[in-house]
Amino acid sequence: MKRALAFTLALITLATLPVYAGGEGSVLSPDEFVPEIMSEAYISEGNYAVAFMSTYDGEVWYSNEEEYFEVASVYKLPLNMYYYELENSGELDPDSTVAGIPLSQCHLYSIENSSNPVSEAMYEQLGGYTAFKRLILPYTGYTEDELQPDYYNENAFTARMVLNILRYAWDNQQDFYGLIDHMLAAQPGEYLESGSFEGEIAQKYGYDSYDGVLHVAVAGIVYAGSPFLIAVLTRGSYAAVDAMGKLADAFAAWDEQRIASLPEELPEETPEPEPEPELDMDAVRSFATQMLVNSCYAAPEPALLPWDEITNLVLASS
Repeated sequence: MKRALAFTLALITLATLPVYAGGEGSVLSPDEFVPEIMSEAYISEGNYAVAFMSTYDGEVWYSNEEEYFEVASVYKLPLNMYYYELENSGELDPDSTVAGIPLSQCHLYSIENSSNPVSEAMYEQLGGYTAFKRLILPYTGYTEDELQPDYYNENAFTARMVLNILRYAWDNQQDFYGLIDHMLAAQPGEYLESGSFEGEIAQKYGYDSYDGVLHVAVAGIVYAGSPFLIAVLTRGSYAAVDAMGKLADAFAAWDEQRIASLPEELPEETPEPEPEPELDMDAVRSFATQMLVNSCYAAPEPALLPWDEITNLVLASS
């Protein structure tokens, strides 16, 4: 992989991006550029959802993030994640097969080629589509109480769910190297890769018609100077494919500028150690004398006390 070049490529790309507004070096905010890009693709405000997270500082931006959308083949991302975790835990042998196909090939066919028959065989082996949705619920960041029936009844997710799935993959990427490699190879030059950004993008895309309405969706990791996660769910326009690339470009420029404007964190100052107080020797002698006198009064048999030693101690402390 060429991930080591991502930072350099990102800087080159950002240098070629247009200035959007606010003068030299200034770009529009997502509140401005997301509606503009979607409008150009003939997608009305109620027909898209976008979720973004910077891996630099966890900054998030959402639009319509709680509405359920049919996501087409994007469901194959958490499906494959679950299988990778079964393999990593030893519950499944990597040489296991699904419908006679080795798991390693299932991952390739399902993520890179977006094969429906292979992916369907994978979730059927888990007990069916509803069982699969229940198993991957922890990836979504939702609880059962937060779900709507569409989650189980349809191929439906919210943008926040998809972003949380990406975040789980990012935070545990040591378990998902194979998955991310397949995502890096998926559908080059299209969806999030259809813009001018020249760095690496790992994505899982999908498009399908539901009740005669086209749904186009994508989930991806954009390896800008500081990588970010993005989910875009749409319905009603195939132009969404190109809009996704423009969104990746615009978010890359905006996040780069946002991070550059953050105040630098100053190192915490180490406090000077407090000097140890000097001993007041007069007070020490007085205390020792008083303690000796008190000992004498407290003794039940004064005649038995070592009066010579006590006298010497008192005289020495005077």
